Amino acid sequence: MAGRVLSIEIGYSLTRVCELDYKAKTPKVYKSFTVPTLDGVVNDGALQLDTHYLEGLRGGMREHNIKAKQVIFSISSGKIANREVTIPFVKENRIGDVVRAKASEYFPMELSQYELAYTILETMGEEKGNKQYKLIVLAVPAALLKGYYDLAAALRLDVAAIDYAGNSLFQIVKKECTTGTHLIAKIDERSTLIMVIQDQKIAFTRNVAYGVDEALQVVGDSAAWGTIRNIRQAIQIVEQNNCIELEAGDRPLEALSREDAAKRHVTEALAPMVGGIVRVIDYYISRNPAVIDTVHITGVGANFLGMNDLLQKEIDYPVSIIKKVEGLNLEKYFKEGFFGEYLSCIGAVMAPVNFKLHEDKSKAKGKSAGKGGTSAVGGVSQGWTIFAWVLFAVGLLSAAGMTAFSILTYLEAEKENAELKRQVEELKPIVDVYNTYIDVKAEYNKVKAMYEITESRNDELYEFLLELEQKLPADVNVVTFTTDRSQVTITMNVSTKGEAAATIEQLRTFESLLPESITVTAVTEEVDEENNSITVNFTVAALYAPVNHGDEEVEEAAEGEDAAGSTENADAAGGADNSGAAQ
Repeated sequence: MAGRVLSIEIGYSLTRVCELDYKAKTPKVYKSFTVPTLDGVVNDGALQLDTHYLEGLRGGMREHNIKAKQVIFSISSGKIANREVTIPFVKENRIGDVVRAKASEYFPMELSQYELAYTILETMGEEKGNKQYKLIVLAVPAALLKGYYDLAAALRLDVAAIDYAGNSLFQIVKKECTTGTHLIAKIDERSTLIMVIQDQKIAFTRNVAYGVDEALQVVGDSAAWGTIRNIRQAIQIVEQNNCIELEAGDRPLEALSREDAAKRHVTEALAPMVGGIVRVIDYYISRNPAVIDTVHITGVGANFLGMNDLLQKEIDYPVSIIKKVEGLNLEKYFKEGFFGEYLSCIGAVMAPVNFKLHEDKSKAKGKSAGKGGTSAVGGVSQGWTIFAWVLFAVGLLSAAGMTAFSILTYLEAEKENAELKRQVEELKPIVDVYNTYIDVKAEYNKVKAMYEITESRNDELYEFLLELEQKLPADVNVVTFTTDRSQVTITMNVSTKGEAAATIEQLRTFESLLPESITVTAVTEEVDEENNSITVNFTVAALYAPVNHGDEEVEEAAEGEDAAGSTENADAAGGADNSGAAQ
């Protein structure tokens, strides 16, 4: 099987899609895009198809002019059981038979509702009599696979293969791990896959049930980096801005600017994921003599500016982001951003484990039996001759009936085909209208994105000054006034401390300011002995109140919101040692 294929990985927040060459050593990436994964579509790898989600996928395929007729899925689920086993050295086409014969030993459970697959880790032994295969054997529920076959049918695509995400990742990073011991951490929205590769062989895998979903939510909710309407925009923000607090200061949260406070919250949201990775590393090195040479991170979490530095603070090994893959030249195909979140899609086409869904087939065989054995075998031959003629006549009539039915069915299909062709001709003008709509919408989105970049609280400065003029007491003298994207600082003077207190209380009524953020500093008194008067000088700093968007913007944000299902496997540091196996 060759040619182009569509490779899909369905995450909790985003579905990643690539069109690329199938089973090529250096697959070329033709197209890549993401669509939102709606709430409830995926739950621990199992799919619940949704009409709006399907329309989003179909729309993405149309927009990117996808030509592939086959699809590969890369899936990750805690429902996929796995074992690392050794079997005798047999011909490769007999390995499947050996695995099926011993499946009940590998998985002590009811296997009638599971499908099996395996991948060869290595061939052990040198002499012919001592050779063995080391395998990872996987068992996946047939019901889970059926959801992906149903999705392929809904997209009018044939399933070329279904791969496990751990194998997809291994196929693409093993070229970077030819010698030594390397730890790969694929950080996704709600889970992190950790894999140790030693001399191009899988030595250890674990899943940590934490990702960056909560941190991306904090970025979107904080408004510190502007208005963010969906998960894709949040990812772009963390790619372009340092949203992680690498050096925690001693200042209390209320004394920080909005952006610094948001950084602290983002870092706190990442703490469970970082802690999970650290515990898995400690678990591995406590049971294995090999020292980890490097730690590589990829996935959507690697898009965070400073993520490698954050992890580096907690471990003693060098941490780097996978930005190139030996021999694949992926940076050529992903010029506008990181390709880390597409690695499973790319690796799935190289050497998938290929789960297959086998339909149950009844194997009933019709057998004729006489009512009496002696009668059936020793009867008169004339009776058999009559029976044969009757059977021939019935068959002839059946054939004639089937032929007539086939002709009528063909004529009906031909008529329906002509009607459909007529409808196609009538609807052809709509194609131009639709293409125009797509072009206009793309230009609108560009202009809208450009405008959002220029948005600032200074756009509302005039309204704030009007409120200042209307609400401040008349005898308050404003000495200096400074403002930025998040806060305002005003130096003022009045005649008495009482007037200063009244002024501060009045500021707390401003709709444009956060009342709890108002702080007063540098209160001084100046005595004018000549005029026998006192001047009280003080400085007030306050954060702007969040912008109250209209209902239309709120609804638009809600439509673009991405959601996810339940988390993957629990933190493996406390689980059983299952070296070489994938959760």
